[in-house]
Amino acid sequence: MKFYINTRNGLRVVDLDEVVYLKADGNYTEFHYADGKVKTELSCLSVFEAKIAAFYEAQAIPMSFYRMGRSHLVNVNHIAAINFQQRTLTFREDSVKAVVSTKNVLKELRDHLVEDFQSAD
Repeated sequence: MKFYINTRNGLRVVDLDEVVYLKADGNYTEFHYADGKVKTELSCLSVFEAKIAAFYEAQAIPMSFYRMGRSHLVNVNHIAAINFQQRTLTFREDSVKAVVSTKNVLKELRDHLVEDFQSAD
Protein backbone atom coordinates (compact mmCIF):
# COMPACT_ATOMS: atom_id res chain seq x y z
CA MET A 1 0.00 0.00 0.00
CA LYS A 2 1.41 3.31 -1.08
CA PHE A 3 1.44 6.36 1.16
CA TYR A 4 2.58 9.83 0.15
CA ILE A 5 4.64 12.28 2.18
CA ASN A 6 5.08 15.91 1.25
CA THR A 7 8.71 16.97 1.46
CA ARG A 8 10.47 20.29 0.98
CA ASN A 9 11.45 19.30 -2.54
CA GLY A 10 8.31 17.49 -3.62
CA LEU A 11 6.66 14.20 -2.78
CA ARG A 12 7.99 10.89 -1.43
CA VAL A 13 6.17 7.60 -2.03
CA VAL A 14 6.28 5.22 0.93
CA ASP A 15 5.23 1.57 0.69
CA LEU A 16 3.70 1.00 4.14
CA ASP A 17 4.16 -2.76 3.79
CA GLU A 18 7.93 -2.17 3.70
CA VAL A 19 7.97 0.10 6.78
CA VAL A 20 8.99 -1.91 9.86
CA TYR A 21 8.67 0.93 12.33
CA LEU A 22 8.74 4.69 12.81
CA LYS A 23 10.80 6.31 15.55
CA ALA A 24 10.28 9.77 17.01
CA ASP A 25 13.28 12.10 17.04
CA GLY A 26 12.04 15.47 18.23
CA ASN A 27 10.35 17.24 15.30
CA TYR A 28 11.59 14.51 12.97
CA THR A 29 10.52 10.92 12.40
CA GLU A 30 12.79 8.10 11.28
CA PHE A 31 11.23 5.54 8.91
CA HIS A 32 12.94 2.15 9.31
CA TYR A 33 12.46 -0.08 6.27
CA ALA A 34 12.62 -3.86 5.81
CA ASP A 35 15.79 -3.55 3.74
CA GLY A 36 17.58 -1.85 6.67
CA LYS A 37 17.42 1.66 5.25
CA VAL A 38 16.41 4.57 7.47
CA LYS A 39 14.91 7.78 6.09
CA THR A 40 14.25 10.84 8.22
CA GLU A 41 11.21 12.99 7.56
CA LEU A 42 10.42 16.46 8.89
CA SER A 43 7.33 16.00 11.05
CA CYS A 44 6.64 14.54 14.47
CA LEU A 45 5.51 10.96 14.98
CA SER A 46 1.95 11.88 15.97
CA VAL A 47 1.43 13.61 12.60
CA PHE A 48 2.50 10.51 10.69
CA GLU A 49 0.46 8.28 13.00
CA ALA A 50 -2.68 10.31 12.22
CA LYS A 51 -1.97 10.25 8.47
CA ILE A 52 -1.36 6.51 8.45
CA ALA A 53 -4.52 5.87 10.52
CA ALA A 54 -6.56 8.01 8.11
CA PHE A 55 -5.08 6.12 5.16
CA TYR A 56 -6.06 2.73 6.63
CA GLU A 57 -9.51 4.03 7.54
CA ALA A 58 -10.07 5.29 3.98
CA GLN A 59 -9.09 1.84 2.67
CA ALA A 60 -11.51 0.23 5.18
CA ILE A 61 -8.86 -2.20 6.44
CA PRO A 62 -7.49 -2.77 9.95
CA MET A 63 -4.42 -0.71 10.79
CA SER A 64 -1.26 -2.82 11.02
CA PHE A 65 0.67 -0.19 13.00
CA TYR A 66 0.70 -0.02 16.80
CA ARG A 67 1.89 2.91 18.92
CA MET A 68 4.50 1.87 21.49
CA GLY A 69 4.81 4.63 24.04
CA ARG A 70 5.92 8.06 22.90
CA SER A 71 8.73 6.96 20.61
CA HIS A 72 7.68 4.17 18.27
CA LEU A 73 4.98 3.18 15.81
CA VAL A 74 5.58 -0.45 14.78
CA ASN A 75 4.21 -2.48 11.89
CA VAL A 76 2.96 -5.61 13.66
CA ASN A 77 3.33 -7.65 10.45
CA HIS A 78 7.13 -7.47 10.82
CA ILE A 79 7.40 -8.53 14.48
CA ALA A 80 9.39 -11.70 15.13
CA ALA A 81 9.61 -11.78 18.93
CA ILE A 82 9.12 -9.88 22.16
CA ASN A 83 11.72 -10.51 24.87
CA PHE A 84 10.64 -9.21 28.27
CA GLN A 85 13.93 -9.97 30.04
CA GLN A 86 16.02 -8.08 27.51
CA ARG A 87 13.17 -5.57 26.98
CA THR A 88 13.49 -5.86 23.19
CA LEU A 89 11.22 -6.18 20.21
CA THR A 90 12.86 -7.97 17.29
CA PHE A 91 11.76 -8.13 13.69
CA ARG A 92 11.72 -10.77 10.95
CA GLU A 93 14.30 -8.81 9.00
CA ASP A 94 17.86 -9.28 10.28
CA SER A 95 18.86 -5.93 8.81
CA VAL A 96 16.52 -4.03 11.16
CA LYS A 97 17.74 -3.14 14.66
CA ALA A 98 15.73 -4.37 17.61
CA VAL A 99 13.66 -1.80 19.51
CA VAL A 100 14.37 -1.43 23.24
CA SER A 101 11.39 -0.47 25.39
CA THR A 102 9.97 -0.87 28.88
CA LYS A 103 8.41 -4.12 30.05
CA ASN A 104 5.03 -2.43 30.48
CA VAL A 105 4.99 -1.12 26.89
CA LEU A 106 6.05 -4.54 25.58
CA LYS A 107 3.32 -6.24 27.63
CA GLU A 108 0.73 -3.83 26.22
CA LEU A 109 1.94 -4.71 22.72
CA ARG A 110 1.71 -8.43 23.53
CA ASP A 111 -1.84 -7.99 24.81
CA HIS A 112 -2.76 -6.08 21.64
CA LEU A 113 -1.31 -8.83 19.43
CA VAL A 114 -3.12 -11.58 21.38
CA GLU A 115 -6.39 -9.66 21.18
CA ASP A 116 -6.00 -9.14 17.42
CA PHE A 117 -5.12 -12.80 16.91
CA GLN A 118 -8.14 -13.99 18.89
CA SER A 119 -10.52 -11.62 17.09
CA ALA A 120 -9.27 -12.88 13.72
CA ASP A 121 -10.56 -16.39 14.47
